[in-house]
Amino acid sequence: MSSKIFQDNIFPRHISDIMNLMHMVIFNGTDGEEKWDSYLNLKQKEYVALSLAQYYQCDYCIEHHLSSLCRLEKSSKTTLSQNVNSMVLFLRIDTKLIGKSEKEHWTKAWQRFSYMVSLESDDPVLPSLIGLAIGMARNDDFLIQFCGSEVHKLFASQGINIRAAIGELESVVIFMKAAASKNRIIDKVELLFASSSDT
Repeated sequence: MSSKIFQDNIFPRHISDIMNLMHMVIFNGTDGEEKWDSYLNLKQKEYVALSLAQYYQCDYCIEHHLSSLCRLEKSSKTTLSQNVNSMVLFLRIDTKLIGKSEKEHWTKAWQRFSYMVSLESDDPVLPSLIGLAIGMARNDDFLIQFCGSEVHKLFASQGINIRAAIGELESVVIFMKAAASKNRIIDKVELLFASSSDT
């Protein structure tokens, strides 16, 4: 496999190969032989992946997707990281835990903030894609509906197949959940072998 998404030697090789293949299919739209239609561009998928990596606090995934995004955007890691961190921080608020007036304020603040991010990234759907992805990742009904309706509206206006695009987004979410879950525990699992001869 050309992509190496895990940094350890504990994960069974055949499972690691499957995850590497899944990475290629999701991010590149190909398994090296067959190619599939893509409804999200690579920049959108990398922004979503970086946002999920920061949401899950997986340093290895953050570095991987931040580097990939820097190559695509030709921006500094600091700028990209600050922008994505700001969005993720904003989206960490669980609207089930706040009052009605706070939720209204959150909604207005998010709309202003996402508009600025849209202008900066030259992609009006990007903040809502990230919000929808985080909503899916944590099974947040409000975020799924709130950001999903905006994604639906923007994709419809661009003539994009909405079901296919959201399905592709869902595949990024599922992949990142698995990859981040694996990568953020590597050091802890390696400690099991630190004092034994079983390496």
